[in-house]
Amino acid sequence: MFKLISVERDAKTIKGSKLGVLTGILYLSPAEESGYQTCPKASAGCKAACLYTAGYAGIYPNVNANRIRKTLMFFQERIKFFELLVKDIEQLIKLATVKEMDLAVRLNGTSDIAWEKFSVVRNGVVFKNIFAAFSEVQFYDYTKVYGRKSALNIPNYSLTFSLAEDNDKDATKALNSGMNVAVVFNVTRTKALPEVWSKRKVIDGDVSDLRYKDGGGNIIGLRAKGKARKDTSGFVRKIDSVLIV
Repeated sequence: MFKLISVERDAKTIKGSKLGVLTGILYLSPAEESGYQTCPKASAGCKAACLYTAGYAGIYPNVNANRIRKTLMFFQERIKFFELLVKDIEQLIKLATVKEMDLAVRLNGTSDIAWEKFSVVRNGVVFKNIFAAFSEVQFYDYTKVYGRKSALNIPNYSLTFSLAEDNDKDATKALNSGMNVAVVFNVTRTKALPEVWSKRKVIDGDVSDLRYKDGGGNIIGLRAKGKARKDTSGFVRKIDSVLIV
C-alpha cells in the first residue's frame, strides 16, 4: 500500500495509535550509510548509538537494504521520490479518515534532512515544500541542526532538538528559544526518568512519539536503546549530569 512511509510498524507509533493518532514515518539510511549524507550534524556518539541499530533494522538485513534503496531514490531520482511520498501521504490521509484518527507524519525517522528546502508538486500545483503541500497534516521531526530556523516558522511542522555529546551549546540555545531538547539517558526500560534535568522539566518521550504535543522549552527524556546502552562517548547522559554551556 505504502511505497516509502512505514505505518504502525514500531512500538512508539503504536502507542500513539492508542492515543488516537495514526503516525507515518519515513525511514532512510542515517549519516553516510547509503553513500550520501543524510545527517549533516551526526556526531561519533550519535552514529554509534543510532536507533538504526534498534528494532527491525537491527535484526533484519532486508530492512536496512530497503532504507538504502529509498535514500538512493531521494538523491538520484528526486522527482520520483516526491511523487511517491505525495501519494503515500494522500493514502495516509484516507486511512486516518477511515479509522477516524488524527494524522501525524515524521519524515526523519533515521535521518536529518531539511525538508523545508525542497519544492513539491501535488495535483499539478508546485508548493514550496511538503509542509505547504499538505497544510492539513501535522508533521514533526527531531534535528541536530540548530540552523534550521526557517523550519520553526512552519505552522504544521514541529521540531525537537536532539542532544549529542558535542552540541550542548546549541541545545542550550534551542531551549532558550523555546524548542524542546531530546536527551538520551542511561536509564533502563523499567526505571523512571528524572523529573527535572538541567533545571528543565523532563517529559517522558518513550510514552509516545507525539512530540508536537509537548509544549516548549522542555527536556524530552529517552531511555537508551540498542547500541546506545553501551555508549561511552557522552552521547547518553547520566541523570546527575548537566548541560555544559
